Amino acid sequence: MFFFGKKKADKKRPVTAQPSSAQKRSSFRMPVEFDVFYTLRGRDGRRFGRASDLSAGGLRLTTDEDFLPDSLLDFDFELPADFLEGLTVEKEVFEQTPFGLRPESVKSTPPPFAPMHMRAVVLSSFYLPGPRTLAHGTKFIEIDPETKEELQRFIHLWQLHQIRLRAEANR
Repeated sequence: MFFFGKKKADKKRPVTAQPSSAQKRSSFRMPVEFDVFYTLRGRDGRRFGRASDLSAGGLRLTTDEDFLPDSLLDFDFELPADFLEGLTVEKEVFEQTPFGLRPESVKSTPPPFAPMHMRAVVLSSFYLPGPRTLAHGTKFIEIDPETKEELQRFIHLWQLHQIRLRAEANR
């Protein structure tokens, strides 16, 4: 039906925020690179690759090998810890005194990270023309709580380190 004059205002519903195609990940992804050894499930032998874009949910594996989607990989790696040498964190400890427990702030260097042994599934694969290698987006599966906590500790400390580097550069 056609009306002359003012158009009747439509009642608008509230619009909910939707993640963009670039933000479908459930965990923060950090641009850190390190060596990783992997084994393809059902095949003997351990191979070498390079990990990047680490998150608590997965990593990007760069290698010369192609994988089918849903391939299972077992990873063995050590998280980079060289940045911990100059990093101090403040933590609160409690000391027993005649007046009861008293909090005290103590600065210390965080301990190194535990070696990682994780299983992942390949979600996607793509070719990197510059280095002429293949990259695979993986998702960690069957991750135990201690390993996930150690990954999150690494990500937190790495972010803290990067923030402090930026603050020093801006001085």
